[in-house]
Amino acid sequence: MKIAFIGAGAIGGLFGGLLHNSGHEVIFVEREHKIPKLILNGLKLEMPDWSTITVKATFKASLDDLKNLDLCVIAVKAYDTSSAARHIAKANLTCPVILLQNGLGVEEEAENVLNRAVARGVTNCGAMVEEIGIVKVKGIAKTLLGAKSEDLLNVCSEFADALKEAGLPAEVTKNIEGAVWTKAIINSSINPLGTLLNMRNGELLENEHTKTLMAMVAAESWKVALSLKIKLEVDDPIEEVFKVAKATYNNKNSMLMDILRGKRTEVDYINGAIWRVSAKGLTDAPLNRALYLMVKALESIKLKVSAKN
Repeated sequence: MKIAFIGAGAIGGLFGGLLHNSGHEVIFVEREHKIPKLILNGLKLEMPDWSTITVKATFKASLDDLKNLDLCVIAVKAYDTSSAARHIAKANLTCPVILLQNGLGVEEEAENVLNRAVARGVTNCGAMVEEIGIVKVKGIAKTLLGAKSEDLLNVCSEFADALKEAGLPAEVTKNIEGAVWTKAIINSSINPLGTLLNMRNGELLENEHTKTLMAMVAAESWKVALSLKIKLEVDDPIEEVFKVAKATYNNKNSMLMDILRGKRTEVDYINGAIWRVSAKGLTDAPLNRALYLMVKALESIKLKVSAKN
């Protein structure tokens, strides 16, 4: 396949890099200031087995002049979704688009720009950007892909096969909305608490107060999902939150890492989104609202400090 990845960060770098090295033609679109270093050194994936995989792909600042693409994958932070979709629209590309992102509501943002349906992917792989062009892979886990239309489901199936051949477990689901919400519930319970308290995922389990809070937030987010008649991918999201926190014991979650680096977080698309859509299900989400506001307050402080430096 000939695939354009918009974003060569943690997940984009991991997926695009392994796909390229398994024989697919991958073009990465990244911010202009990153391109020279990526072209010079390639993209390096530091794998969980301590090996390093170097990816010498094509790195560009736009999708201009690209033709015959089989697929575009958007793998940027949720708040950059519209910007990424504009890259595709500006280049007049008509190939299928898959969003490989965290959070709720990104499909609507992309579809509003592209004026067509997109597919969605949710991954449990863990990765983080060490510096430009270096991705530290924490763990390889399953990715779920899906879409509402049959045509896009077929594209998801082809992409899933390519991912599996590249060493990334993947499946197609007809309940991608449930998969997205399941991940959002987990993130809503772990990420803001870890961020506000500067704690690793597993440490949240060891403190009776934070463990209780995690369960309370998961229950509230679960209630919102049920009010919207969303069928989740797990029977008990609270137990799933505990399971994920234990499995990723030593990880600092991505929201915390963004705060520590003085960057914007994705809390608007996690706790903020759950709170905002709760009214559609005629319910409320005060815990999610409180966590959203606290993270936004901390984010604004860190962004001001980062801007001064």
